[in-house]
Amino acid sequence: FSVPVLVLFCCIYPRHLKGRSVKILSGINRSVRQKRLGTAAVAECENVTVGDIVFLVDGSSSIDDKSFQDIRTFLRNTIQGFEIDPNKVQIGLVQYSDDPYPEFQLTDHRDKNSLLAAVENLTHRGGGTKTGAALHFALKNIFTEEKGSRKDVPKVAVVITDGESQDNVKEPAIALRRAGVTVFAVGIKEANKAELLEMASYPKSKFVFTVDSFVKLKPLKETLQATLCNTIIQIGVQDRETFLISCQDLTPVVCFSSACKEKDQADIFFLMDDSGSITNEDFSDMQKFIIEILHTFRIGPDHVRMGLVKYSDSPSLQFDLTQHSDAKTMENVVKKIIHEGGGTNTGEALSSMKGHFENAKTSRGYKVSEYLIVITDGQSQDEVKDPAEELRRQGVIIYAIGVKSSNDNELNEIAGDPKRKFFVDSFDALKTVKNNIIREICILEGN
Repeated sequence: FSVPVLVLFCCIYPRHLKGRSVKILSGINRSVRQKRLGTAAVAECENVTVGDIVFLVDGSSSIDDKSFQDIRTFLRNTIQGFEIDPNKVQIGLVQYSDDPYPEFQLTDHRDKNSLLAAVENLTHRGGGTKTGAALHFALKNIFTEEKGSRKDVPKVAVVITDGESQDNVKEPAIALRRAGVTVFAVGIKEANKAELLEMASYPKSKFVFTVDSFVKLKPLKETLQATLCNTIIQIGVQDRETFLISCQDLTPVVCFSSACKEKDQADIFFLMDDSGSITNEDFSDMQKFIIEILHTFRIGPDHVRMGLVKYSDSPSLQFDLTQHSDAKTMENVVKKIIHEGGGTNTGEALSSMKGHFENAKTSRGYKVSEYLIVITDGQSQDEVKDPAEELRRQGVIIYAIGVKSSNDNELNEIAGDPKRKFFVDSFDALKTVKNNIIREICILEGN
């Protein structure tokens, strides 16, 4: 999967690199850069080899000329940390007010000096604050191959705003995130915190930043820059030629694949909410989430087996543990599942899983670790506690993932353990809980 990223200014310092031996491929003098950028930012940004970054800058009339100069300075200082090159990091910028305006595309400036000069020459345009239109513009007119955005590189958008948007930001932000763009949101002064949360990627605590004045952008810069660089590294972690460290030193996302391929045997079922409150786009996000998980494991009749049940008014078995013996076939079947709608009888669906797990032991000939991953977006119309407890007595480990309007108490009853309960407020954020689940299955549970 290619992973685009929308950046609303922000950055993190990854603990897994702290104190580790790192092979730096850049020839830039480290001590000079540390003075200019800060130690944490250097540690991250020197390992960024490739990425497409777009800044969405509020240019409305509520920002005076002095404050807009603070934004220019912030942009310049942030850009200093990257190696600008058509084959490495590309940076674009959209200034928006009543309408979005592309100040420069990703491919317009092919070296750092040219890019920094363009930032310094930005003209404050003035007008209203239509952040939603800017997000939509970035998706349709910036993060496209025609405009120079590259396949299979991390994509990030950074939104900087000082006020409340005059249009809706939620849906354009979801569309951008669904396209694989990671979104950072930086709010200044009177920025609407709820809107920042609607725009940003997950976890929100990582991708939302607020300051109460424009002058405070300066001390915020290093933290944002380090987080931005760390995010790009994590997204592109499959290409680790920029640093050499052993698997045990990496964050779980790096090692999951090999660890899960080595997990010899398990039986895993997905229980997928198909109710009418779920849109077709939401359903597609669930399908993508399931496909990403199944590709993490060594699928086979003598190794990890997977099945899937969807439910609304009643449960419907889509495929059982014995039906498909390889990940590619399973992926194709998941993609073809049709969203039909209906009610939300989660309790009845949980009860139906008892027989499926009993059959699992019979078909394999012996019992292995058994897992049920439940995804639901609303309150059940029937009782969930007893059927969930019955499954746990049977030895099934249950993960409960709640989305949007799901009931927290019900999620706890389903999971039986707060550590196995997860919540996200939109379906496009499901991928952010994936690593927590597969970490426990693959690493903590052991083989």
